[in-house]
Amino acid sequence: MNPLIYRLFFLASFLLFNGVTQANISLGITPITQSGNSVNLGLVISGLGSASAPSLGGYDFDIGFDPAHLSFDSAVFGDSVLGNQLDLSNFGSNYTTANVGSPGLLNLSELSFDAISDLNTLQADSFTLATLSFNVLNPGTSQLDITINTLSDADGSALLANNTSVAITTVPVPGAVWLMLSGLGVFFRKYPLLTN
Repeated sequence: MNPLIYRLFFLASFLLFNGVTQANISLGITPITQSGNSVNLGLVISGLGSASAPSLGGYDFDIGFDPAHLSFDSAVFGDSVLGNQLDLSNFGSNYTTANVGSPGLLNLSELSFDAISDLNTLQADSFTLATLSFNVLNPGTSQLDITINTLSDADGSALLANNTSVAITTVPVPGAVWLMLSGLGVFFRKYPLLTN
């Protein structure tokens, strides 16, 4: 047997029978808003079980960004509509971190302390894990990449997921003087000065 085929067969068997949950789980980043020199992005997971396993019990990601374009400001864990799906009992005791360890690399992690049965039956199949706020240093297009360090289900078994990179475009914010001048220009076009 070809050694490469043997290795691939062994790896597939190992993953199937060693507690790695197979699912069509995806991670992505969705632009939410840009307000002034700040942009908010949602880190979204989808493809979990609907009122059943697999559910998400914890994660650890590295999110790469261009430090010449963006600087990390803050992270708010949980979905703005559904609440924090890793803290379904609202105890607020989850382990969460959001740290920039080196320029352009944000480490984001969360671990749920909810009961396994609650996560499997009450957790939504798609939700926002966290909303990330970045300060815009230079407008333009920037790439964000997700690297999965750990992704586990409610039992602590590893989950496999597809992750995507996304390009976000930020627009320059005009200075206050340009806003005032453009407003005056509109005013004088609508109400011209009376001349004799």
